[in-house]
Amino acid sequence: MAERRFAAMRRLAGALALAGMMFDSPHALALTARDASAVVGLIEDWYERDAADKGLIGTAGFTADSWKVALGETIRGFLATMPVAELDAIFVKLRNAISGMRELTDAQKTETIAAIDEEVEGLMALRAEGDPFADVVRPLTPKIRSLVLGPAMAR
Repeated sequence: MAERRFAAMRRLAGALALAGMMFDSPHALALTARDASAVVGLIEDWYERDAADKGLIGTAGFTADSWKVALGETIRGFLATMPVAELDAIFVKLRNAISGMRELTDAQKTETIAAIDEEVEGLMALRAEGDPFADVVRPLTPKIRSLVLGPAMAR
């Protein structure tokens, strides 16, 4: 059970880190030009793969650009629906889990926790940007929660 929760927290941390990198934010993390190019390439690839496969994104009425905007606003709106206390608790659990990992050196633990702390700052900025979208996204929150956080973290 603890392993499933840790896996869910790792997935959340990864998803939140990705969200932090994917969407423009005035309080963006220290994003390099190389990273930004890679992320944009992946976003374009995601859209292109869908277009080449079933074309669900295009059929839903999105262009590559409008889909990116809608995706960003949806994720930021989702973050805005999450209580700060819940986000804090998730990251406390993640920090504690990392602190308890025997396979990491103390220096690796410190570095990993510091990286998480940076992500939290960016996440809170994205969360604040999501306020205008929260009411629209709120009815979808359980589904998004299940997709992003996984069943172990779903309410």
